[in-house]
Amino acid sequence: MSTVPSPASTGAVARAYERLTGLYGPSVHREAAALLDDLYEAAAKHGHERTSADLGWLVTAATEATSNKYRHRGPDRSLAELQQLTKALTAAFTDVGLTLAPSAGRTGAAVEPLPGGPVWGWDGRTGLAVGIYLNGGWDVMVNQPQSRVFSMYAPATEAGAREVAEIVRGILSGDRPDPFRGR
Repeated sequence: MSTVPSPASTGAVARAYERLTGLYGPSVHREAAALLDDLYEAAAKHGHERTSADLGWLVTAATEATSNKYRHRGPDRSLAELQQLTKALTAAFTDVGLTLAPSAGRTGAAVEPLPGGPVWGWDGRTGLAVGIYLNGGWDVMVNQPQSRVFSMYAPATEAGAREVAEIVRGILSGDRPDPFRGR
């Protein structure tokens, strides 16, 4: 796999992920762009030009294959692994300056809204919660019993937890689009 993705593939992947409802960590963007470069390289060996309209589907193949890798995990995680990821997430939330909140009955961790940032919930003062599951990836939702849920694509590792925390901080600060209010 390519180590530094090309600017063309990086841009194509970013545009593709912007059109989807999930939230994608930077490592997922880089991995999908590197895969796209490799797919174009393989196509070139068979006489296809990178600029060919016939190869447009390669962007979809690279982005979906990469994001699915982080959404659908093979065997279930152990409870100990799940607890370690939750611990890493709470540490990452604290590291990026977020205040932990009691969870509204969800697995994972919840955070308070930031002053001046968007708020949600029935009371207009609710923050967000992130879950990680035994057999799946990360999800973000409003920290209340019922909420729309958005998939977050990042590795199920401490580094991935940091990416997730940065995404959540971006939503809470208004620096990222608010998925709960449309795009």
